[in-house]
Amino acid sequence: MSRPINRTSRMATVAGMVTAISAGMLLTAPASQAAPVAAFRLSNFSATIANICVHTDVATQCSGNMAAGKSEVWKVAYKSPRKWYCTATAKGLTGTASTPYFSRDDVKECAEVGNIFGANIILK
Repeated sequence: MSRPINRTSRMATVAGMVTAISAGMLLTAPASQAAPVAAFRLSNFSATIANICVHTDVATQCSGNMAAGKSEVWKVAYKSPRKWYCTATAKGLTGTASTPYFSRDDVKECAEVGNIFGANIILK
């Protein structure tokens, strides 16, 4: 035997749930905004294949195994234009070249230079 359903109390319950959910949506904080993006050039002017990376306060963008003589602009997310740095690892060589911190306001490119005996990064 089935029980009769009281439609008015059920409608009131559904209406109350919708009101509570709507109020919760209004009181929650909005989603955080995405970090700004800047164009930054990574270049390989060394004699070796290299993986060159730029590091920001929120992201790292790497070139992958970039051939010698290549240069490419990448989109990099950041919150602050300060305290960026670059690293580079040449294929077949041990060690990683690294730069000191710099400001994106002053530097727009990291370029690896050198030969099979050693490489470093210059800031442009």
